[in-house]
Amino acid sequence: MPHYERYDSVQIKKSKAKKARAKSRKEDVEESFIKFIINKTSKATGIVIETRYNESIILYNGKLITARLKKGINLICNKTIFPGDIVVIGEECKGEYYINNLIKRKNMLSRTKKDSTRNNLNAGSRHNIAANIDIAIIVVSAKMPPLHPKFIDRYLMILQNNDIECAICLNKSDLKTKEDEKILDIYRKIKIPVIETIAIDRKGINELKNVLRGKQAIFLGHSGVGKSSLINALMDNNEIKTTHVSKKSRKGRHTTTSSKYYTWDKNSSIIDTPRIRSLDISNLKINEIQEYFPEFKNLEMSCRYSNCMHYKEPVEMCMVKQAVKAGIISIERYESYIRILKDVINEKNIINNFTRIIYSFSISNNR
Repeated sequence: MPHYERYDSVQIKKSKAKKARAKSRKEDVEESFIKFIINKTSKATGIVIETRYNESIILYNGKLITARLKKGINLICNKTIFPGDIVVIGEECKGEYYINNLIKRKNMLSRTKKDSTRNNLNAGSRHNIAANIDIAIIVVSAKMPPLHPKFIDRYLMILQNNDIECAICLNKSDLKTKEDEKILDIYRKIKIPVIETIAIDRKGINELKNVLRGKQAIFLGHSGVGKSSLINALMDNNEIKTTHVSKKSRKGRHTTTSSKYYTWDKNSSIIDTPRIRSLDISNLKINEIQEYFPEFKNLEMSCRYSNCMHYKEPVEMCMVKQAVKAGIISIERYESYIRILKDVINEKNIINNFTRIIYSFSISNNR
């Protein structure tokens, strides 16, 4: 048995090395494919609406066309270009269109593929979702599924890291509780816009339109929160397939299988995404995480240690911990910070230590 275990290990290493070489070659080809063009309004450019294995659907000169990557580019289409990308279309040849170049993106939103399967070489790999985003709407619901602040916090951090404007949309707002209102107030205090809607009654839709008009937006959120219903309301139709929430799991059944692009007004579009289990935080540095929690600002300057991480340090040495203990910073936001820190550090014991900290803070706040 030891012989076979050693053999499997060698094979895995060889496979990883082979994939690394292939990835390097692919990145070289992709780099030559990306071309920056100053005149983005050129008639030769189109916006990618949807991507498939070897072709894309593109909004080009006011109509939808199907185009393949130009000859000589040995890349898979749906792993190279994504909804929201601006591409250069070649001249029609024998009734076919070709994508000659990809205009340099201003941003890209990615997710991380997680898989617990043993020896899975794709676990943790990065998958791009959408490009050139002007604003991201984090869609949540009051009930079915319930409001989860940890989900919002992680999205906010990734969006801010990519310099993407963001807002929160609470759908099914007629079902919100006092606890939900307290959670939303946390984000209002840190200057994150909150829009409350009831998609089926079209309440709050005009306010949402005012935020989205003239922008390329992306809708992010778990299944069942009402993303498709909101898009239907914005587009004044019911063509987009919607979903319902399972009574057993209280989670939505997933209906969007790939990112889709919708135009609802002049220069106004929405990219609807499939459920994202884990956003990509691989490019974040440990000492940068606290920068995305604005309520920490100014307090951290008073911490006893100049490099305080607000985690292992004693409470009396950390002003952020003291603020959490006093109820100035919400326990929920601090919990999100610690969990994100844990993912970046990849330290299992951080959660055990965090649990003890939160327990002590909760006791103090209840006295």
